[in-house]
Amino acid sequence: MQIETSVVIVGGGPAGLAAGEAAAQQGVDVVILERQGEIGYPIHTSGGSWISELKALGIPSHLYHPVGTAIFLSPNREVAFHYPEPVTCVLDVRGLYQYLAQQAIAAGARIELKTFAQTPILEDRKVVGVTVKDRLGQSVAYRAKVVIDASGFSSIIATRAGLHKNFERYGYGAEYDLYAPNYDQDRVYLIMGSKVAPAGYAWLFPRGNGRVRVGVGILKPDADSEDARIYLDEIARRVPSLAPMLASASPVEYHTGLFPSEAPPEKMVLPGLVATGDAAMQGSTLVGEGIRYAINAGRIAGRVVGESIKQGDWSPRALSRYEDEWRGKYLRDLQIAWRINQRIARFTDRQWDKGLDLLKTLTPDQAALLLKGDFSPKIFFNLVTKNPSLVRTLAKYSLHALLPGKEPKEESAQSTRPSAAPTAEGA
Repeated sequence: MQIETSVVIVGGGPAGLAAGEAAAQQGVDVVILERQGEIGYPIHTSGGSWISELKALGIPSHLYHPVGTAIFLSPNREVAFHYPEPVTCVLDVRGLYQYLAQQAIAAGARIELKTFAQTPILEDRKVVGVTVKDRLGQSVAYRAKVVIDASGFSSIIATRAGLHKNFERYGYGAEYDLYAPNYDQDRVYLIMGSKVAPAGYAWLFPRGNGRVRVGVGILKPDADSEDARIYLDEIARRVPSLAPMLASASPVEYHTGLFPSEAPPEKMVLPGLVATGDAAMQGSTLVGEGIRYAINAGRIAGRVVGESIKQGDWSPRALSRYEDEWRGKYLRDLQIAWRINQRIARFTDRQWDKGLDLLKTLTPDQAALLLKGDFSPKIFFNLVTKNPSLVRTLAKYSLHALLPGKEPKEESAQSTRPSAAPTAEGA
């Protein structure tokens, strides 16, 4: 069986749905292929995000839970930032994805569920479609002018078409969504250290109505012998201060997820193929955040693909406008985030304590900007001029981030395991 369309999008996550809406708005035929039977299921992300970014994306406020206090824990330190007007939030992930699906459908896209994309269709070294297994188990060929791979970590079409290799460095996260009647719904926790999450971090993200996502993410292969699921089950014992808040709590959902933790891509386009979202390594490896980046990248990709088809030129040169626009907006900050991630992946418990000592010197707004991954020159200048003690450290971990080969000196190990920060997407 064969189906003809203008654009085929592989993956019904945030990047694919955003791309579907943007392409359909250009008046071209769009089909989104989703392997699951429900948009937004299963959940693979903790859903941490930033209110200002979501407002800019036009996400309705009922789809996220604002949080006014962010607390950071290392083995021997605690730092808290309070925001009278909350800046961070936790998403209703399933609700958000289904909202994006409705927007895509309203723009004219069609979604096919239980449809598993398998291989790209190649003709003369050009991608002209994908083969799929549909919900009846039948093989179907979807032929299209352009295929958009938004299949997330699996990046099934991009890898099989030769755009890039499988990801070798990634975060693996495990998480419970608990009903926890004693948990303070205005507190987010980020916890670092070898006893809690070697080469990673743990999190507690409230999402309203007594629910809280408690998770652990670990970088592979940085801590290849460690299992995030084991650390998750022991988090209350390993961090006794959390025990009262988690008393009488019980899980309602269990999630796992994978998040690429590699350098931003050199290439996102092949003849007939565009990759976006996690399939193109477009999230921030600083704290493993992907959703807002995926929506933005998907919108750029879908718009450029739709415009190119409408104009009758979907050559690699025409599609490369997507690469150019994305790089201009995001590449610099994501490169810095990746380089910092590589360094803090080797942090010892002592270094995490020192890191929190430094964090304590920041204002709440400054801390939010850094965690958000905003490394613009203006913000960097404001940070170092208002906090002279930051000059040496930020130069060590941020300025050197843009100078490959200029590795900062690390102090000798003080613990038996390394610790680091990014893991599960959206955390």
